[in-house]
Amino acid sequence: MTSHPETFRQPGPAAGAAPFAAQQSALEGLRMPAGALVVVGVLGFAAALALGDRARAWQAFLVNLLYFMGIAQAAVAGSAAFYLTQGRWAGTAHFRLAEAFANFIPVGFVLFWGLYFGRRELFPWVLHPVPDKAAWLNVPFLFTRDGLALAVLTVLSFYFLRLSRAQEAARWSASPQDIVLPPAGIRRLAPAVAICYVVVYTLLAFDLVMSLAPLWRSTLFGWYFVAGSFWSALVAMSFTAVLLGRYLGPGSVFEQRRVFHDLGKLIFAFSIFWVYLVFAQYIVIWYGDIPVETFFIIRRANLMPWAALAWTVLLLVWGLPFFVLLGRKPKETPAILGTICLLGLVGIWLERYVLVVPSLSPETVPFGWVELAVSAGFLGLFTLCALPGLRRVCEAAWPAGIEAGERVEAAAPEAHLGAGAGR
Repeated sequence: MTSHPETFRQPGPAAGAAPFAAQQSALEGLRMPAGALVVVGVLGFAAALALGDRARAWQAFLVNLLYFMGIAQAAVAGSAAFYLTQGRWAGTAHFRLAEAFANFIPVGFVLFWGLYFGRRELFPWVLHPVPDKAAWLNVPFLFTRDGLALAVLTVLSFYFLRLSRAQEAARWSASPQDIVLPPAGIRRLAPAVAICYVVVYTLLAFDLVMSLAPLWRSTLFGWYFVAGSFWSALVAMSFTAVLLGRYLGPGSVFEQRRVFHDLGKLIFAFSIFWVYLVFAQYIVIWYGDIPVETFFIIRRANLMPWAALAWTVLLLVWGLPFFVLLGRKPKETPAILGTICLLGLVGIWLERYVLVVPSLSPETVPFGWVELAVSAGFLGLFTLCALPGLRRVCEAAWPAGIEAGERVEAAAPEAHLGAGAGR
């Protein structure tokens, strides 16, 4: 039960200098297009406010904030989960992959406070208080509790990242043949990050989504929202891995089929968990048939135009991942896995849209240039925040992640033959 630090070697471009350098150049090439998207988003948001489309502008802002902030934070929780389960199946590469989007977390924290300026357009209870819930649903208390919760989670996340990126943690992750526990600091902090993520995003689900329909109630909604964010992080990580596997070239850890197989199993499993929570919430509300609970579901699942979008979400987030990724080969095929991931990212964005907008625009689907511009701005900002993390991912793929992967393959091939779904 001793570690073998001598097997660890600091990643570097020596094993593949040409593709490594090319990938770094490609990442830098994303900076200008991403910046242009940010400019489009800022101008589009400002134009919408100036032209009187304040409601649509703030709705699009909230949808994208929940979407991109959820991916970034849930991915860090995913890295914590890898440590808790001692998952070292890709060396250090999948840890860096999960942490690649983390720079958006403090940006999301700052953008959260922007919701204060759109509170009248977003929260019906600001202009029409609900007497029974006024102690909870009031502007000072909502922004105080959510702001403090996000601040605590942000600090925890970056302290965790500092420990995860240290040499001690890197040596541990690059030695998968032993059963030594992660470093002591990681063991203490990873559970705190995971638990805090669940608690804080449950709170955000209640305050930033459920409160848009202040009469509706559901005790399961927080878990459902947390699970959706976690699944979106998994598909974002996997889609990134597919792209990196293509551009890093032969020899990188992201060219190994067993890595895609493991990522595919995670996507497959948590899509089932997501749909389980959908059904668990739906069946209780359907059976109880209480109007204060059913109106939220009926508007989205039974009545047009929203029903079409809701069923599309079910197809993209559960239907396609379940039936396409049942077997082993689709999980190991980058083109298939990448397509499922891209469609899944679209599906979760639509899910956030269907959760937020019908509460404020029940009869029509407000989708046009305003929503496209604001979404483009958030995408550009998210990409800019991810670039430093993506550079770390590229470094982790050369060559230490490869060495760790080879040791896993040699030491425990039976684990890959029998583990998870799809054989």
